[in-house]
Amino acid sequence: LAQIMIEDIKSFFWFIFKGPKFYSTLFALIITKFKAVKDSDKHIQAATKWCENNISTIDECLLNIGIREDNLALEEAFSHDYKAEISKIIDTSTSNFGGPGHTNLIYTICERLNIKNVIETGVAYGWSSASILKSISKRNGKLISIDMPMLKQTDYQLIGVAVENNLKKNWELRREPDRYALPRTISKMKNGLELFHYDSDKSYYGRKWSQEKIWNALKKGGIFISDDIEDNLAFKEFVEQKKLNFNILKFEGKFVGVVKKNN
Repeated sequence: LAQIMIEDIKSFFWFIFKGPKFYSTLFALIITKFKAVKDSDKHIQAATKWCENNISTIDECLLNIGIREDNLALEEAFSHDYKAEISKIIDTSTSNFGGPGHTNLIYTICERLNIKNVIETGVAYGWSSASILKSISKRNGKLISIDMPMLKQTDYQLIGVAVENNLKKNWELRREPDRYALPRTISKMKNGLELFHYDSDKSYYGRKWSQEKIWNALKKGGIFISDDIEDNLAFKEFVEQKKLNFNILKFEGKFVGVVKKNN
């Protein structure tokens, strides 16, 4: 218990010293301490079981979001050589920012639906950012990415390392917390938000806060992709409360939720 308290105090001062942009996130974390726990093993098991019971195939998912039946094959976002080149850089790091995610799915959706305006949260090495940019740059699109610096992690020069320099003119990277950056980023999408890729705060209360804002910001026909939805029941509650037609894909032992905003 004493160790937990020490870590909480360290975290508190870390947020304080990061400055005002981080205060709303700190406040939300403090409030969460007094709320019911929604990320326990029991909740993970229930969410995982729901995901397993609602798995779709990739073809079903792509059809469901409006891609033609004769155009369902996934495209490779990156060549084998490029993945090997970036992975070699990443392997020199002492940090672990996580895996690349379902980049071929994201790239294919952007290509087939001619996506131009995208927001994502959670950049890490930038695999998903790079897959989005590789597509939308063909249409002079815009990606705004939000990535909050994390306590106790180093090697921040590797954030977005997978993004090629020639794609960065279509990219804005905000190294700020979701609670500060997300409302401001949404307000910048003047031409209508067409796709949102969520891969940041996976906590129940983090998702509950962000999902409503994301959904309200998406234009009609927009796509919401949410990673690691097995972590709690927030995504399940979201699609059930709104009676949404959704798809769930299993990828490397984890689950991705995909929803199209039809009205």
